[in-house]
Amino acid sequence: MSLARAWAALREWTAVQTGLELSPVQLEQLRTYLDTLVLWNRKLALIAQREPAQIIERHIADALAAASRCPNGPAIVDLGSGAGLPGIPIAIVRPQSPVCLIESRGKKTSFLEEACRSAGVRNATVWHGRIESAGQDPMHRERYAVATARALAGPAAFLALARPLLTPAGGCAIAMCSVTQARDAHLPHTEEVAYELPDHTPRRLLIIRPASP
Repeated sequence: MSLARAWAALREWTAVQTGLELSPVQLEQLRTYLDTLVLWNRKLALIAQREPAQIIERHIADALAAASRCPNGPAIVDLGSGAGLPGIPIAIVRPQSPVCLIESRGKKTSFLEEACRSAGVRNATVWHGRIESAGQDPMHRERYAVATARALAGPAAFLALARPLLTPAGGCAIAMCSVTQARDAHLPHTEEVAYELPDHTPRRLLIIRPASP
């Protein structure tokens, strides 16, 4: 598939599957982000896919599915952001939300900073450090309305990492999962959202709302 067709298909898929209408400015930001990701992926191996059209179909679309469940305004944190997924696409389509990208590896934080700069994503900041440390930092503890992660850990382990960062009342954790990944029956207040990516890969979101203390 050509890149032009892949972007057109993404815009249509996003509108139908998530209800998000991508503006021309947002599409241009996503294109610039993709260009930066492809360039850095050659030396850092940020993601397995190398073909830009596959990255659009499998990664950017998946991130936009998570973005559709994030409010536009409250602070959002992406745990183990790595290649900027889903954090950078979320910041692009939720421009009123401060988005923090937490990443412990220095080279990947350099990529995240360059990707945000190149794509003009001004509402995203990069925090270099461990997630556990952020959870104990007064600047981050209990600050975020939403925590996201993709391919970070199982849902229960992800929730344990996210909980210290979430606002005590109303915060939620969004785990991006394959349909084969086991779900912990003891997770509190969990909503499951199933969908197919543009390449027909089945995916799901687990939206976990911890009980208030």
